[in-house]
Amino acid sequence: MTIQTVRIFLSWCRRDKVHKEALLHDLRPALRLFTDLRVEWWGDDRLMVGEEFTPAIVDRIDECDFGLLLTSTHYLVSPYIRKHELPRFAGPAADKGALPVMLGVLPPFGSEIDFGGLAELNMFSREGKSYSATTGPRRAEFAIDLAAEIRRRALGQNGYTAA
Repeated sequence: MTIQTVRIFLSWCRRDKVHKEALLHDLRPALRLFTDLRVEWWGDDRLMVGEEFTPAIVDRIDECDFGLLLTSTHYLVSPYIRKHELPRFAGPAADKGALPVMLGVLPPFGSEIDFGGLAELNMFSREGKSYSATTGPRRAEFAIDLAAEIRRRALGQNGYTAA
């Protein structure tokens, strides 16, 4: 069996750290269960001492296959994310694949709100709820379902299925 490796850039807002850490706590082991996919990811917690922040982030985005965009209202209003990360994954200048996830509750999509190109993308949620709006065992289910969607996207399994 061939194992495919996919590189994922983790894009998130520092104000969402608690929810990000909780999601990753369940997502990491769920991703390790797959025998046909190996996920490598990079987040800014991997910056080395003395490394320049923005050039390192731009380099890691250049190297990635997808961005796992952990969205929230904080994420959408972050000047840094809007300038350096989001345009690479969403909108007319996007040159990388996006895996947008509703980490926090978002306002309804509409023309009166600037979602930075995310309104045009299918965003992962579970039963229409963000990760932060789920509780208890539903959080683990959210992570397991997200892992399955990451696998499906990484392996290009978006075609027709038998009835």
